Order: sequence, then C-alpha cells, then structure tokens
Amino acid sequence: DIFLHAHSDVEAIERIFASDPAAVVLWAHSGFDGPADIAPMLEKHPNLWADLAYRWDHEDEGGNVQPAWRELFEQYPDRFLLGTDTFTPERWYYVEEQANRSRAWLQSLPQSLRENIAWKNAERLLARVGR
Repeated sequence: DIFLHAHSDVEAIERIFASDPAAVVLWAHSGFDGPADIAPMLEKHPNLWADLAYRWDHEDEGGNVQPAWRELFEQYPDRFLLGTDTFTPERWYYVEEQANRSRAWLQSLPQSLRENIAWKNAERLLARVGR
C-alpha cells in the first residue's frame, strides 16, 4: 500500500512497470520530459502519476500554461501533481517562491483542473495507496 516516487527517465519507468505492472508510481519532475514524451507514458501506464516539481517549461512568458501542456493536463486531469522536491536543505529557501509561481500559472487553468493539480490529485493518490 505504497507508491514509488521515482526520480528517473522513461527507460527506468518502463523497467519499473515491466517488473511490477501493478506498481503505483509518482514520476518525479515528469522525467523532465515534454508533453510529447509524457503523454504516451501516461496512456500506457494507468498507475503512473506525474509531478511538476522544479518544472517551469510549461509556462509561457506571461506565466500562463503553454498550449501543449494545457492539452496534456486536460487529457490527463487526474494524473498531475505539484511538487517541491525539497530533498536538500537549501531548496527549502525556494518553497515560497515556487508556491507563488505555481499559484500564478494555475490561475490560467479552469478551476476544476487547477484544483486537481494543486491538491486533489495528491489527495486521491494518497487515498489510493492507503495513506
């Protein structure tokens, strides 16, 4: 009743699911891949969730979500989560800045999608694996 928070690339995610097709995996940083590479992974692996920690490439210069990312979020509204990736102490200094920046780009999304990414998907993931 746990999930794996995998800091990995596509190949490693594929290996995890080859080893255990029923695994529940939260893909850290969405592998730092783009929508064209993330979408097939989410399609192929229904137990794969993607976090957006330390990701800003989904924003345009105005702080809105870029069209390709918005389409991906809309296609998989229950599979993306915000993240902070505070594994080292120096990253704690950026938590407030990250939160404010995330609040800004989330405003460019419809309310239900915004809430899913901001907190509801995390709540569902935790409920799925039994907290």
